Amino acid sequence: MLNSSRLLTHTIALLWSLAAASLAWADPSGRIAHVTDAQGSISYSPAGESAWVDVVWNRPLIQGDRLWSAQNSQAEFQVGSSAVRLGPSTSVEILALNNNIAQLRLDQGSVNVRIRRLYKGQTLEVDTPMLAFSINRAGRYRIDVDPDDGQTTISVWKGAGTAYGEGANFRVKAGEAVAFYDVNLRDYEIYGLAEEDDFDRYAVARDQRWEQSVSLQYVDDDLVGYAALDTYGSWGVSASYGNVWYPTGVSVGWAPYRDGHWIWQEPWGWTWVDNAPWGFAPSHYGRWVYVGYRWAWVPGPRHVRPIYAPAVVAFVGGNNWGASISIGGGYQPIGWFPIGPREVYVPSYPVSQHYFNQVNVNNTVVNNTTITNVYNNYSSGTINVNQVNYANRNVESAVTVVPSNVFVNAQPVAPAVLRVDRKKLATGETMRIAPIAPSERSVIGASKAAKVRPANQNYDRPVVVHNAPPPAEQPFAKRDDLLQKNPGQPVSASPIEAAQGKESKPARNVLVVSDQQAVVDARVEATGRKSKSGKTEQLDRAVQAHKAPQPGKGKAAQGTQQQKVDVDQQAAQKLQQQADADQQTAQQQQQQADADRRAAQQQQQQADADQQTAQQQQQQQQQLDADRRAAQQQQADADRQTLQRQQQQADA
Repeated sequence: MLNSSRLLTHTIALLWSLAAASLAWADPSGRIAHVTDAQGSISYSPAGESAWVDVVWNRPLIQGDRLWSAQNSQAEFQVGSSAVRLGPSTSVEILALNNNIAQLRLDQGSVNVRIRRLYKGQTLEVDTPMLAFSINRAGRYRIDVDPDDGQTTISVWKGAGTAYGEGANFRVKAGEAVAFYDVNLRDYEIYGLAEEDDFDRYAVARDQRWEQSVSLQYVDDDLVGYAALDTYGSWGVSASYGNVWYPTGVSVGWAPYRDGHWIWQEPWGWTWVDNAPWGFAPSHYGRWVYVGYRWAWVPGPRHVRPIYAPAVVAFVGGNNWGASISIGGGYQPIGWFPIGPREVYVPSYPVSQHYFNQVNVNNTVVNNTTITNVYNNYSSGTINVNQVNYANRNVESAVTVVPSNVFVNAQPVAPAVLRVDRKKLATGETMRIAPIAPSERSVIGASKAAKVRPANQNYDRPVVVHNAPPPAEQPFAKRDDLLQKNPGQPVSASPIEAAQGKESKPARNVLVVSDQQAVVDARVEATGRKSKSGKTEQLDRAVQAHKAPQPGKGKAAQGTQQQKVDVDQQAAQKLQQQADADQQTAQQQQQQADADRRAAQQQQQQADADQQTAQQQQQQQQQLDADRRAAQQQQADADRQTLQRQQQQADA
């Protein structure tokens, strides 16, 4: 049942304000991932759940989610400006995903990783049963894991990375492939790069699509889902909003956040999943505006890292409103509409002021003073968005309304939209939270049960990790009671749970190798295998998959042996020079982005000053108008008195 009474609102506000005095909110990640291509059979398991379902287009991928690509299948997902491609028969879990790290568990199969840029302090880590491979620079990489024994082969076309094992590390350079046969990294073999196969060619083709995207002229390459905008719309310029994107092929009466469904993802809560192939980026970044008799999407400032939001909307509801709309079945109506440019997005989940600022200024141009004032009310629990005059709230057909059962059960919204006249719409209360408790279907979503899924033993063996990941998410069944008590409130953001210390999330099956003493540089020790010819041979993946570990290697191995590796220096140097050039270009782009950000801040400061000046001028004008009206009134009074005297004299 929908419950949006003032008592519930005040109770939630009180809990938040009390907790804020003693607890620091852990902000949600500003980054998520998104499946941008899927070929063949790709299945998915939500964080904390055991069910496997067919992957749904535009469903955000978050920490704890798992993906499986079946035989003869491949897929791609974007995280920031990086792309991760899954080869056939590949199992991947997102162990951690936040602003600093994207950490992937690769139990078997192959991933192709392309990193366009990493910000300072960012890392992408791929963890396998044999090692953890940490990447902190732009480049192109491939990691292959044998499904039987976990043997791991790392190939680096551009860039470089470090493999971490138990008591050892190993630097993998551009232009080489290294096969590892034990967790101690002592048993290994260095190869030249293999000939590209179909999976490599797929990754290269996808890279070209990304790099040639027209939309990169208007948005930052960290904007997840930007490439799809090229095919399904066009860019234009608005005198009021700057660069805008118009979707093509939408139906008559279409409005943003209408063709899709709602799901529940923590720590954000209610999250929109759009049906349109282009629908990801415009649903979670920027703002929508109705201009020229059609909808246009306004992206955030370019060269500024966008911050993800579950849905940039405000909700409409209230008990009195529900009583005025007849639905049947005991269900209540719930509505929403897109927030427009220069309007403050107020999260339905508790966040810090830093996050509150970023999720707004990185997605639209908005006055800093306004953001601060709204946040102060938000953090104190006195926020009331019903008093805000949202532009799209008054646009005809902008508000979408459905029965609450459609909302909570991840059912398609478009066929269930209720016709509500403008008069009744106006009586609805504008809310920042949809006060509806989720169901298990809200978590699983609209997917069908997957026909193919990985074997359970894939997750039984541990993987090596260099960065300890957070605990695994609890299944929905263990969170259901708390979610029912606080409708619309994510459990992971609950101050009551945090205050009571109820952190009972299950530990992950990992071997952490970050805090080790006497770590050995396995490459310097040179205990790897030698080829029969004494030269570096080209990697042959068909042969590599059947090689067995050598006896006597690993933890029990004693002493070292000198290994001379004859690498094609010219090719390696050329690749390294290209990698260095890419790194230099990335640094220059970062410097330009910093300069653009400073310029944007200066422009914002000037805009604030201009606004203040305009306000002062307006006040002065108001004072002048008041003085003029007073003078006019005095003159009128004097004229009236003169007339009265003249009349009296005439009467006399």
